[in-house]
Amino acid sequence: MMMINLGTVRSDGWFNKVWTLPFGRASILFVMLAGLGMSLFLSSRRSHAHRWPVLVWRALIFLMLGLALQVLTPAVSVILPTYGVLFLGALLWRRLPGRALVAAAAAMLVIGPIVVLAHQIPGEHKTRMPTLGESPGTILHSLFLSGAYPLLVWVVPFLVGMWLGRQDLRNVALQHRLVVGGAVAAAVAFVIGQASAWMLGARADSGWARLLTGAAHGQMPLWLVSSIGSASFVVGSALLLWPRMSKWALPLAYVGQLAFTLYVAHFFFIAAMGGRIESRLVGVPVTIALVLLFAAAATLWVRRWGTGPLERVLRATWLANIARGNA
Repeated sequence: MMMINLGTVRSDGWFNKVWTLPFGRASILFVMLAGLGMSLFLSSRRSHAHRWPVLVWRALIFLMLGLALQVLTPAVSVILPTYGVLFLGALLWRRLPGRALVAAAAAMLVIGPIVVLAHQIPGEHKTRMPTLGESPGTILHSLFLSGAYPLLVWVVPFLVGMWLGRQDLRNVALQHRLVVGGAVAAAVAFVIGQASAWMLGARADSGWARLLTGAAHGQMPLWLVSSIGSASFVVGSALLLWPRMSKWALPLAYVGQLAFTLYVAHFFFIAAMGGRIESRLVGVPVTIALVLLFAAAATLWVRRWGTGPLERVLRATWLANIARGNA
């Protein structure tokens, strides 16, 4: 995430190609993990009936804070409002059986890109996220159709994640299927998308021909398949390798426990810098240093205080107590 957000996204030269490899993939991984985590959250021991107030609370925080952060950092798109709406949708999708979740994801894989493409001006890909203070109509249109993360498209990895969260993630056979199947899907869809763009030429960037392309954040089916495949590969690999790498990789787990706090913090850092760093000579060491700083800070915080500061706000223990009638 920080590799992409802190510096400019360029594809010239081999180093830039490697550095921007997470572009269009990291965010899909995060959304799929959000869906996975949502299934775990909803299936824990406490009754689902007591979960909706906390879920609505979290959705409102993501929505309002995301709109405010977008004012702070207009150069980088904030995904939090998209999470907020997806969390509200989970209150309905949690009732669907596993096969229905897969069917819904498959349907939106086709329908979502078509509807989004139909609402875009030919030759112009709108990617501006809404900000606090804009009209409700503008915010809704941007969130669902014309922003950087249109919900009609980004619901696909979330639903896939919800389905995955219902599986036995400790099953080694499932972990292997995620690794192999994810790698194959990522590679095949990427190659097809590149070949389509080459054959279409100038037409690949406008009109209905875009449906056959796989450009990162292009919101088209081939990009979704490739990115969800790479996300599945990462999840499967982490599950498969964790027993062997857990001792030295704990700081990464601690960063994950403070994901919301660090996400917001890195936007304040970008705002303090005045936007993205244009030079790779400066951007690369700054990004590495910030990642190491966040890992160290997360490790110290979790070992000393446990739950992160913004994560405590999200948990809203007081609200859960009210929902259960304990307060």
